[in-house]
This record gives sequence, C-alpha cells and structure tokens, in this order.
Amino acid sequence: MNVLRIMLKELKVIRDPKMIVFLLVSPLLIMLIMGTALTNAFNGSLEVGEINVLYKNNHSSSEFSAYWDDFTGQMRQAGIQLVEADEKMDGKLEVKNNLYEGYVEISDSGLKYYNSSQSLIESDIAQSLLTAFADRYRLAAEVAGTDPEQANAIMAGSGGESFVAEESLIAARKPGAMDYFAIAVTTMIILYSALSAAQLIDSERKRNTAVRLLASPVTKIEIFAGKLAGIVVLNFIITIIVVLISKYMFNAYWGENLGLVFLTLLTEIIFAVSLGLGFSYVLKGNASGTVVMIIIQLAAFLGGSYFPVENATGIMATLASFSPLQWSNAALLEMIYADNLSAMANAMLLNIGFAVVLLGIGLTMMRRKEGL
Repeated sequence: MNVLRIMLKELKVIRDPKMIVFLLVSPLLIMLIMGTALTNAFNGSLEVGEINVLYKNNHSSSEFSAYWDDFTGQMRQAGIQLVEADEKMDGKLEVKNNLYEGYVEISDSGLKYYNSSQSLIESDIAQSLLTAFADRYRLAAEVAGTDPEQANAIMAGSGGESFVAEESLIAARKPGAMDYFAIAVTTMIILYSALSAAQLIDSERKRNTAVRLLASPVTKIEIFAGKLAGIVVLNFIITIIVVLISKYMFNAYWGENLGLVFLTLLTEIIFAVSLGLGFSYVLKGNASGTVVMIIIQLAAFLGGSYFPVENATGIMATLASFSPLQWSNAALLEMIYADNLSAMANAMLLNIGFAVVLLGIGLTMMRRKEGL
C-alpha cells in the first residue's frame, strides 16, 4: 500500500515539468522534421524517362527483320526508342558521348550490345529487353523446323502453350522516413528519461525531504519501489501519447499489434529508469547526470536514432550491437515489418536483464547508506 501511495504522489506532484514537456513535444517535432526532410532517402522508387537505343541491323534473314520491326514497335509504345543508325554513324562513339543509352549491332551470329556507363539504369533496362527478345527468337528458331505456326506464336507472345510462367509478387512493406523515425526517435526519447531518474533520489536530498521520508512509517525499499513505479508509469503514459499522435497525425506505421509494441517500449522505459537510478548511487551529484547524458548520446549515435545502421559493417556494426537503442529499434522493426516475435523477446530480455542488474546495484548501495 505504501508503494502505491508513493507512486501516486510521484504522478500527482511533477517535480520537473520542463522535462515532461521535453519528453512529450521534442520527439514529435524531431519526427516531423526528419520524417519530412529525409523522405527521398527512404523512397525506393525511381522514375525513368524515355530510353533511346541506337542499332544497326545487318542480319541477312528477312524473317528476322520482320520480327525485329515488330519488336521495335512494341518498345516504342513502352517508351524505348530503337533508332536505326545510318552507315556513317559510329554507334559506339554516339553512346560514349551519352547521346544514346545503348547501341546494338545485329548480325547473323547474334546481337552485340554496348551500354552507356553514364546511364546505367536506362541501359540495363534496354539490355534486359533485348536479351529477352534474343532468347525468344532462339527458341522460335528451334521450333520453326517442326512447327512454323508455333514459332510465330512464340514471337508474337500469344497462342499455344506458355513456355514462361510469370507471377507478380507484392514486395514486403518497408518503413518510410516517417515510419522509421517514429520508432527511432521514440526509443531515443525514452532513454532520456534516465536523466530524470538520475535526479529522482538526489532531488529529495537537495530539498532536505529525504530525512522526513525516512522518519515516516515506510521502509527504504518501499520508497525506492514507489518512486521507481511512479516515474515508469509517468514515462509510459508519455510514450503512449507520442506513439498515438505519430500514428494518427503523422500516419507513421506501428504495425497491427500495438500491444506488443507498447510492451517492448515499456521494458525500455524500465531499463532507462534503472540506468539513471543505478548511476545516481554509483556517482554523486551532477556527475551521474553527465555520465548518463554521454551514454545516451553514444547509444543514439550507434543505435540508429539519426540514421539506419542495419547495414553497418566492421567496427561500426560491433559497436552498434552494444547500444540499447539498436536492439530495441531492430526488435520493433522486425516485429512490425517481418512479424518476428523472437527479436522482440530478445530485446525485452536484454532490457529487463540490464535493469535488474542496475537496480540491484542501486538497492545494494542504498541499504548500505544511512539515508537515501
């Protein structure tokens, strides 16, 4: 009962309203700024304009020429212009000067394609289509000896049995800029609650209220547990508000199971509060706040709060694995976009495990002290 009373008192009497405003307003502003400014960095789409490819047709077969003319007409409708070069033109030089995205030399032995290093995407698209045409023509040439009608059907792309099965796949959903920073900024701001926790007991000492608390009919453990519960619940309420605003006002995607998302964030809150409380007993005065701030900044830099780190390699990847924000962010992304609950479980166990260690240190040192 005493623990509950102390917790409610912590919720009713807000010692640091500026920190509450910071924890509530700053993440929403950062999400809005970074999610808007870096939209293109997370956009995997690319618009390609008209593609111009030069060609010379020296094939001796009139049948091939008829197929080729039909192919150029189809490509023209798709936005790829196959332009026939005259005898005086040097196709390779034209491509080198970036006047065309590619150059095709057609002979009885096959197609030779020269691409442009300055327009790689457009050139690769043209090369893929030309390769498909060459493969289809080779197949039709093999079939023509036994069934000419089937050969024509293959080149026309219709009739007869389908030799190539095509299937359209819907790519898995990936986080956009707002989606990513909604998660990364929320977890980062949660870690800042360690600063308030670092001053939780020390503020009682500075206001000379610690003696009165010890004189009351409550134990040190009850005081410690009540204050811990109060700040955890307060930060959890703030986190819920931030997540819901980002979801319904900024259209950030938090997945289909908000309950698991909030549970993961709750374990991070417990870790952050434990971090602040633990260091407040290990280090005295303002030193604890300074060390906690350094830890937060390093964790944010290495944990992907400012830029994604999932593709990091070498020493950067090794350092990132030690950041509490990295394992929380990775777990949330895996759960939301890949339905991977094991990643969430691992992150929760890490958060709770470190919290138990830090709280154990704080409790041990508090029990050895005469006061709080």
